Amino acid sequence: MTGQGGGMPLTVPPPIEARPAVLPPMLAVLAHFGPADRSEKAVAALRASGYPGLRILVVDNSDGQISEALDASRLGEGVELELMGHNAGYCAAVNRGLARASELELPLLALVNTDLLPRAGCLEALVDALLSDERRVGAGPLIVSGDGQHVWCAGAKLRFGPNVSVLCAHGRSRERAPKTPALVDYLPGALAVYRTAALRAVGGVEEEFFMYGEDVDLGLRLRLAGGQLLYVPWAEAVHDATASSGGGVSPLRKFLNAVNTPRLLRRIASPRLWLAFVVFDLLGLLPSMLLHLHRPRRLRAQWAKARGVLLGLGGYRPSARDVEEYLGRRP
Repeated sequence: MTGQGGGMPLTVPPPIEARPAVLPPMLAVLAHFGPADRSEKAVAALRASGYPGLRILVVDNSDGQISEALDASRLGEGVELELMGHNAGYCAAVNRGLARASELELPLLALVNTDLLPRAGCLEALVDALLSDERRVGAGPLIVSGDGQHVWCAGAKLRFGPNVSVLCAHGRSRERAPKTPALVDYLPGALAVYRTAALRAVGGVEEEFFMYGEDVDLGLRLRLAGGQLLYVPWAEAVHDATASSGGGVSPLRKFLNAVNTPRLLRRIASPRLWLAFVVFDLLGLLPSMLLHLHRPRRLRAQWAKARGVLLGLGGYRPSARDVEEYLGRRP
């Protein structure tokens, strides 16, 4: 769902006030699917980030075939592990985290991908920014590439262009990252901190998306409810973009983004964004395929996108079957 490009965040909000005397407790939820050591590393990074009173819930979506089950003893003391018994999807895992945070009466919920490593102080900075204005319901960090040299995102926004949305400042050098906080359309699901009550008020994450696109939809619903989403440049995290579905040209990622775009557009009901979808994502498919005829992996990704677009227009709902199909084809 998210395009990649140099878009800028939307608006510069008022200066952030001083931090609260005591940071409130928070639950971080991670959806596990894939190699066990990746999730173990992500949990260790969360612990090392230093947020006081942080609780961690790992929702294991392992299917027993293409994903390794987790061993609770390797996650460390105090980490909760919930076994789903099948790949219920990222969205369902997030909603399990929301339910658990509500049960524990924790006011904050962090959504963290297993390919995301927050730097020390990242979570505190996000919470400081979030709590400085009651209108703010979510905050996200500057996310840099695995080598630390380039920006992966500085928040994200809707646009008239490919994929109808874009990661702000994607691909810039680290030195050219936006240096002031800004309001954005949505917070990419790699890492974001939300007010639990705000998520609960909009019904959590829409599970029909399964994975990809749900962050755009969530941002839209939170803003329609009157909330603000903030990019915080001094909170920083590192993202391994190849981990969740094989990277930017992954057929699985292309399929899931494409199949969920019509679902998102139906919910947004924007003629302008529907036009962008037709111009860039429908009419642009054939030229893109011709361009990549000599690059088999990219051509497979474009075929997956074409299939996703057609199925998405028909209302297809993605599921674990699609993950099994595309990951089974990985060379």
